[in-house]
Amino acid sequence: MQETGFVAMMAQSIGALALVLAIFAGLVWALRRFQDKVIPHKSGQMQVVQRLHLDGKNSVIEIQHGQQHYLLGVGINGVQKIAEVEAVQASNGQDDA
Repeated sequence: MQETGFVAMMAQSIGALALVLAIFAGLVWALRRFQDKVIPHKSGQMQVVQRLHLDGKNSVIEIQHGQQHYLLGVGINGVQKIAEVEAVQASNGQDDA
């Protein structure tokens, strides 16, 4: 009689642990999915223009400071300047000529 009580208690404990881990995994997934959807602050002169995730630990970021744009590599080794680039102006469909 005690053996079935022990098996039921173990099954309940394993089920509860699986539920907690599933909830945690869902929260991690949601945070990673929506972390880049945050509206950038436009109050300062420096802002992130765009970010490209290369893998789980490395990414390339375009930063704007005033009229200058920089490409930065961000990874486990820190942040490194890759290049200084010119800003691409969005075309409104009209020719300047």
